[in-house]
Amino acid sequence: MLAAYAAAGAAVGAVWILGGDAPAWEHALRVLVVVLCVSVTGRFAGRRLARAGRATLDRKLFFGLVAAKVLLVGVALLVDWLAGLWFAEPALITAGFLFVAVAAGGPALHGRLSHGTGAIGRHGSQTPAPEHLP
Repeated sequence: MLAAYAAAGAAVGAVWILGGDAPAWEHALRVLVVVLCVSVTGRFAGRRLARAGRATLDRKLFFGLVAAKVLLVGVALLVDWLAGLWFAEPALITAGFLFVAVAAGGPALHGRLSHGTGAIGRHGSQTPAPEHLP
């Protein structure tokens, strides 16, 4: 799971950098459209897998992650604006922020929303919450 979030962070950061010649609000809109399209596609794939009996569909997880993505794009817009006050290429700073936020924060948020804890093991496995330990 850690590699998937690192790849997602790299993709979101790349989308932000590729629009470096456009205003920051366009970056935010473009990234928001990409992450929401991926989320909706994942939601439909999850439904299909749930009907086939291969995966369960967790609404709390889905809507929590979507809310986090919208919040992240808003924060990225703020980071881009603040970085623009001091740096010539704020899109690079913002892309780095997005990568780190998704790669590091994604697994913790995923674990918290899906299992009630944010602890992710070194190999991407979920650590049980303290009340579930023997």
